[in-house]
Amino acid sequence: MAGTGAIGRRHVWHCVDETSTFLAGIVDPDPSAAAFANELGVRHYASVEKLLDTEEVDGVIIAVPTQLHRDVALSVVGRGTHVLIEKPITAEPSEAAELIASAHSTGAKILVGHHRRHNPIVARAREIVKHDIGRLLAVNVIWAVLKPDSYFEPEWRRRAGAGPVLTNLVHDVDLLRHVCGEVTSVMADAAALARPHSVEDTVGILLRFESGALGTVVGCDASPSPWSWDANSGENPSFPVSRENSYRFLGTEGSLEFPDLHLWRYRVEGEPGWTRPISRESRVAQTADAYRQQLQHFCRVIRGEEEPIVSGEDGLRSLQLASAILRAAATGQPVDPAQM
Repeated sequence: MAGTGAIGRRHVWHCVDETSTFLAGIVDPDPSAAAFANELGVRHYASVEKLLDTEEVDGVIIAVPTQLHRDVALSVVGRGTHVLIEKPITAEPSEAAELIASAHSTGAKILVGHHRRHNPIVARAREIVKHDIGRLLAVNVIWAVLKPDSYFEPEWRRRAGAGPVLTNLVHDVDLLRHVCGEVTSVMADAAALARPHSVEDTVGILLRFESGALGTVVGCDASPSPWSWDANSGENPSFPVSRENSYRFLGTEGSLEFPDLHLWRYRVEGEPGWTRPISRESRVAQTADAYRQQLQHFCRVIRGEEEPIVSGEDGLRSLQLASAILRAAATGQPVDPAQM
């Protein structure tokens, strides 16, 4: 395990609990990481190179700050060792392309930590959008939270690249790609309205999908709000659950509120339309811990039983889309994510 921040520690606990994994070591130069490793009875290393020189390791989970993803991951895949690398895959698309090429040359597999794809409610929503709402016309997403001042105590969180687009909304745009298909054009605007930081806190995004459908995303990490994936899905035990849906998929035959999976359709005699009563159906999906599902999948990837659900190339496409959002916001011009 490389990196022992909040997400890194969550990975650690899953590794400890999972019967098919053995935690060989923790990598993090911070002194608190050594104490954490000592509590677990696990060896601590200041660098991933020291870990790989000492231990026989099948895979490494990388949850260091995004700006360090490239260097740490290159050290691992360069030795042919498989990686589960937290999103986004790297800070820049060019870095991701370099990492993917290195992994191909050594045979290492890359699994990118877009963990929501392992959540059964996402699979169920994808089925509903494909089969039950007709032609997809539009999708609307709101992601809004209030990050406390203490969140920004680490200096790197106040720098460009550490804002909500690459840190948080990259999850949402990956989910939109997974459910709605590829995006061909992005327009956006972003601003630092609430804090004196050099990074955005508010963003508005317009997407055009390959299918012709349109999408809007509003993101803000400076507002009290019940509308975000973590608040809605109950996936992260650190967040209270609001049960206020933050996604809406609109189709010609129906619409879907997500993640609660409320399907709205007309069930009336005669012509349906806005003056007729509309019915809500509640769809259900099996519950499962997406991080645990992801770890179990990573083990199967390591054993050669499955290919990565979110490959390095897939992670690169989601990073290109997030980078296109930032480029569009900076230039005021539409951007094709494939050109990033």
